[in-house]
Amino acid sequence: MPNPTLQVFDKNLKRTGTLIDAYGIERRRRLNSDYELSFLVPMTSEDYLEKIQIKGHVRDERGQYYVINTRQRQRDKKKLTSQITCTHVMFKLNDYKVPYDEYIDEAYGIHISTLLNKISAWTGGRFTFQVHDTFDLWDIKDFGRTNALAALNQVVNLYGAEIRPDNFVIHIHKKIGSQTDRYEYRTKKNIISDSFKDDGTGLVTRMFAQMKDGRTWVGMSADNLTAEERSLLQSVPGAIQNGKVMVNYLLSPYVNYWGSDSVPFFDGENIQQDIEDPMELLKSTREELRKKEMPELEVTVTAADLYKIDREEHPPDLGDAATVYDPQMGLQRLGVRIVELTEYPYSIDQHTKVTLANFALKDDIDLLADLERSRKVMDNLLSGGRIRTEVFESAAKQAIVDINNSKTELIYPPEGGILAQEKTNPLEQVRLTSKGLGISTDGWRTVRSAITARGILAETIIGQLGSFVSILIGSGNNVTQINTNGIAAGHANFGSAPFRVDMQGNVVANRLTANSANIYSSNFMNGAIVGSSINVGNGMFTVSSGGHMVAQSGEFRGRISASTIDGGTINGTTIIGASIKTALSGERIELDPYGFVFYDIFNARRVTLGTNPSANISGHTYYNSSSQSQGLIYAIDYELHVIGNNGLRIGTNFGTTYLQGSVHFTNGSSVTGLVLSIGQISGLRSQLDSLQSQIDSLRSTYNSHTHTVNIGTHNHGNSQNQNWGGTFPTSRP
Repeated sequence: MPNPTLQVFDKNLKRTGTLIDAYGIERRRRLNSDYELSFLVPMTSEDYLEKIQIKGHVRDERGQYYVINTRQRQRDKKKLTSQITCTHVMFKLNDYKVPYDEYIDEAYGIHISTLLNKISAWTGGRFTFQVHDTFDLWDIKDFGRTNALAALNQVVNLYGAEIRPDNFVIHIHKKIGSQTDRYEYRTKKNIISDSFKDDGTGLVTRMFAQMKDGRTWVGMSADNLTAEERSLLQSVPGAIQNGKVMVNYLLSPYVNYWGSDSVPFFDGENIQQDIEDPMELLKSTREELRKKEMPELEVTVTAADLYKIDREEHPPDLGDAATVYDPQMGLQRLGVRIVELTEYPYSIDQHTKVTLANFALKDDIDLLADLERSRKVMDNLLSGGRIRTEVFESAAKQAIVDINNSKTELIYPPEGGILAQEKTNPLEQVRLTSKGLGISTDGWRTVRSAITARGILAETIIGQLGSFVSILIGSGNNVTQINTNGIAAGHANFGSAPFRVDMQGNVVANRLTANSANIYSSNFMNGAIVGSSINVGNGMFTVSSGGHMVAQSGEFRGRISASTIDGGTINGTTIIGASIKTALSGERIELDPYGFVFYDIFNARRVTLGTNPSANISGHTYYNSSSQSQGLIYAIDYELHVIGNNGLRIGTNFGTTYLQGSVHFTNGSSVTGLVLSIGQISGLRSQLDSLQSQIDSLRSTYNSHTHTVNIGTHNHGNSQNQNWGGTFPTSRP
């Protein structure tokens, strides 16, 4: 039976075959994020040449379809390989643009199904949604200005949902995965390796809040707070007055545990521009505080896939609640959720890599949606590699409109200059003096932006800055520079900089750390990888330019292929593997976990050697040229059986055949063609001589004995016969 593997389909989901030669199949799934599948395939194979098409599909063992998006070809000497990367069909939502007349600027009290039905309609009904839980109604703002995927991401974030895609049907839950039957990761059971990180960087014990137009819940009745929230705020003087909440924050019950004399609170802010109801803001802030009042815990585990060999074990799934027990790592039955899985569904010797956390990792749907928006912006700004200034002009015109619409009062203060102050918010000011122009939003206590003779100060600069011959940051040799030579850092002289990139793309760096890199040629002098040779550890591991490898020791996982073995000998103690063949076809010997098999030149099976534990036997079976069994030799407890299916011949060409021990012929046995002399049968000669002596003695006695016999007169019953009889002597023999 062939090994299970990926099925391949064309762009219309019409099956084109099975990927026989695909290997290194890896699937990565992340909570509310990407579902990606990748594998390798030889470029010379039928799989690559005839079956795999860009925008075609593959289907995994879970029945999920993935779109073939990327084919990355690689050459390693004569070996040509292509790495195929696919994404789940759910991400086709990114290709559906929302019609302009379907935008929703603002709406109130919207059910989640209303928005999901709109998204389904935008795809022509190709994608559908099933909601499995009850979600609160929410007010929405600015919905559907990009594509269907970004709209789905907006729904997920707004309603706090989690998605579970089943091809073109997307299931919506409050939490996916099993939350009752916790999956267990434990040392000495299934943990192969693990790492544990707790991060208090984002810890919050006091969460401030504001909603649309900067409004808060200040003045709201304290009866809307929980007993715990009210008790914590009452410990702060003035936080609750006359039964009303006078601050726009909530405190965590862990505030005293994490706080210190120098930093009593760890502050955070929950800004919800889509919320107008103080009660909804309170609910949202309460949830955000719960997420951030404890350090973020992240555990990465490589766990043995016990379910691949034991049907009673079930595989982990995304979103499942789990416990981790590794006391030496400080993991004392820690409760977390499975937020990421890297699986190898078709490889029994590669195990799942799991990321477990008590928080949601960065959502890649967010990233995709953000990247799509950025791409649209860049497409709008750039045309043929040139800046489209009309876009900036449009932005500048809008800025002029905003300035003209402002309620501004011009003041000439006694200290000089001109002060432009916003009437509705006096803290927003612009001052013009002979030294420069400054902009402030806090009543001139600090300056947000300024233009002086020394330069421009701004938090952000938006627009086209122009063409520069040189940009220099820093002083002395601690500089970063961009000029007509290229980019350099660490020295004022471009040619002496420890890091530099010239206009031809040549890079010089004292030290390089790369998460990923493609190097098409190499010359690592001190490494020592020179040309096409490798030298690691001063000769401990070397590969010559001719491909000859020498290693002090090694451990190999996966497939090892060799065309020749120098000297015809492998010296070692143990070779463990699934199968060993002396040739691919023809006359050969094959070894696998079930035993030995010998084939002749015509691929006919001639001899097998193996065991049958259930029958408690082991032995050989012999076949003719048609692979028909002719007999076997096998052992059971206390016996060895030699059986011929048609005939059995035991003999020697020149020597002697010996039968040792007792020989038993069963009833009905017959022997033909047996030629034996009297002397070859032990004891027969003496027995015959004894019998001959006894016969001779009897004969001698008989020859010396005489007597008389009396026969009475008689006529044999006939009166006509003469009566005769009398006494007669016997004669000697």
